[in-house]
Amino acid sequence: MAKCSFLLGLITGLLALLPCTIAEDIAITDIFTVQGGARDGGCDGREAVLDQWLSEGLESLDVALKALDEYNQRIEVRRSMDIIFGFRNQGPLRGEDRIATVERIKRYIEIVYDFYSHRAINGQPFFNRASYWLFCDSTFLSLHEPTSPASDFQGNDILDQNGNPVRIVDVPKYREMLAEDADNKSWWSGELTDLNGYYFTEYGGNFCYTNKDLAITAAIQPFQRGANGEAENYQEIASVIMCPYSFDGSPRPNSYRVANDLIASGTNLADAVPKSASLLHELFHALHGIDFLSGEDEDYDIATCLNLALRNPAAAQANPENYIFFIAHMFHKYGTPDNNEPWSIQTQWDFHLTGVGGNRVMAAF
Repeated sequence: MAKCSFLLGLITGLLALLPCTIAEDIAITDIFTVQGGARDGGCDGREAVLDQWLSEGLESLDVALKALDEYNQRIEVRRSMDIIFGFRNQGPLRGEDRIATVERIKRYIEIVYDFYSHRAINGQPFFNRASYWLFCDSTFLSLHEPTSPASDFQGNDILDQNGNPVRIVDVPKYREMLAEDADNKSWWSGELTDLNGYYFTEYGGNFCYTNKDLAITAAIQPFQRGANGEAENYQEIASVIMCPYSFDGSPRPNSYRVANDLIASGTNLADAVPKSASLLHELFHALHGIDFLSGEDEDYDIATCLNLALRNPAAAQANPENYIFFIAHMFHKYGTPDNNEPWSIQTQWDFHLTGVGGNRVMAAF
């Protein structure tokens, strides 16, 4: 692929003038630090599937971006934006506010595309894979009591100016994260992996086995001992955990090609979203952070996502699964055949809104 987008707001005008390149034959290990091993969060045996998911995601993102470039010319794009993002179809774009809204949605997709495509500036990757970790289970996390000594990014105890260990609960940021939810606990990742940081959540190591969860993304904020003895921020890390269920148990089709072959008139768009979309969903969290809805605030089911677009367009435009549905719609509509590749689209399908309330879906026609 040749598409090379520049990230407004993340890149200065000077950088935007520099040449960028898109790597060919990208592997999942090019963009993530992938946990090795066949247990304790390791992804051994999953690499081929993850590489397929990466390729599918890249192809679908590319098609979605090209569709947005033709917003004024394609009524199908305008209808999809109306239904999925609550951006009303008023014909070709006019007015600064409406243009800015489409550009913002496109920019969110571009950033994920640039990550997937291993974008480089002057030969150097723009995204440092050391800041993005990928695990294939949650079992690598170990429960630590809040009164336990806090560890730094090297796995060493954080000490105060008198050389005494600082407790987890005494690190202001950690105390704040524990207090966000009464059920939050401190889960340490450094006993079984090389990533030394804390997850503050209820289930932690049991996350993948509490419900039929597909994945979760967490921002890990390691600390180090500062010059005055206080704990200070080290490099923040985005950690993506893909649960075994996302690979082995999810009812989603194994690829876009399989999904497209299953579509018939009336098929719900949600049933044509492949397994690869689970990783893509998490990247919207990992790359956009607090700008996007997360946890109990976000919606997943297609009816709730479409109702969100009706009720609160701004929230729909910050909900990861709305982007997944939009990208899937555009790919099934504008994707093309590519031999037996997993992303091959043999039949182009459009989707329209049908049903009301909790029965609202997008049906193929």
